[in-house]
Amino acid sequence: MMEATTAARPNSLSPAGTLVFMFPGQSSREPRMIEKIIAADSDSAATVARASAILGRDLAAHYRAANEAIFACNRDIQIGVFLANHLHLSLLQRAGIRADWPLGLSLGEYNHLIHIGALSFEDALQVIDERGRLYDEGPRGIMVSVFPIEAEMVENVIAALGLSGRVAVGLYNTPRQQVLSGERDAVHQVVAALEEETLIDAVEIEPRIPMHAPPFAPVAERLRAVLDRAPMKPPRLPYVPNTRGTILDAAAADQIRDCLVAHVCEPVRWQNSIDAIAARFPGACFVEVGPRSVLYNMFGRGWSPGRRARTDAAKEWEAHFRALTEELRDAA
Repeated sequence: MMEATTAARPNSLSPAGTLVFMFPGQSSREPRMIEKIIAADSDSAATVARASAILGRDLAAHYRAANEAIFACNRDIQIGVFLANHLHLSLLQRAGIRADWPLGLSLGEYNHLIHIGALSFEDALQVIDERGRLYDEGPRGIMVSVFPIEAEMVENVIAALGLSGRVAVGLYNTPRQQVLSGERDAVHQVVAALEEETLIDAVEIEPRIPMHAPPFAPVAERLRAVLDRAPMKPPRLPYVPNTRGTILDAAAADQIRDCLVAHVCEPVRWQNSIDAIAARFPGACFVEVGPRSVLYNMFGRGWSPGRRARTDAAKEWEAHFRALTEELRDAA
């Protein structure tokens, strides 16, 4: 079992001490993300067992690196990353690390909502289960990350090709990294046009579904019924919705539902979200709370909104996590 400090040491909200928790989305999946945590920590194993009971399936058995079908469907990807994010958060909290400023990218917004008190873990897990099923049943398409390029140039090419409605910028990640999402042939047309204009790297990050783009609108409408049934409370902390890229200091429950529906087929404004918090708290430390280092690695290359840290490491994860918690406590 991992060592944990039980006495909470809240971090100051002064600019030098502000901690911001960032919860990643489903691109952060990796086969050992749950297996390695529950092997090291009995409380995390108990959380996975509780989640298994809620969903009626053995999640510990499914989320093993040896399982070749671990990410065979989007439903399993969403449940896995959501659960891994939650386990990382729980470990931080049990180590006495607190943050009053969280946000989440795409799927990570649900972890954000748990952290700010708008959704319970149990209710969010069931929403994610249904959300993943609806995504698997949704229209087909792809998502491609393009870098380095400004959003305006990508938007201009989409408009010039007359492809609005078939493809869009699904994620505005950084000033120089965007994610195209939409119908496969339309995305390929945009990438080809961009490659004629400038030197870019284009990497397919999702081969099946066009999240955060107009073709996924039917999924958004079906998800609304799921969210209407979910018990949603006014959050105790500020809410930073993907679709707005701004801080809502006092969000209403229905307002949160509307944002969650919209972000299924509307873009994630991640850069704006981070910049909004950085403007309020210059010098904040942004901690990626979840598997891998996708959000952590977005910082730099001309965009440095604050200090950065991460809860995960590819090797010697336990040692890395312990060192991180000690560093965060010392800085508090």
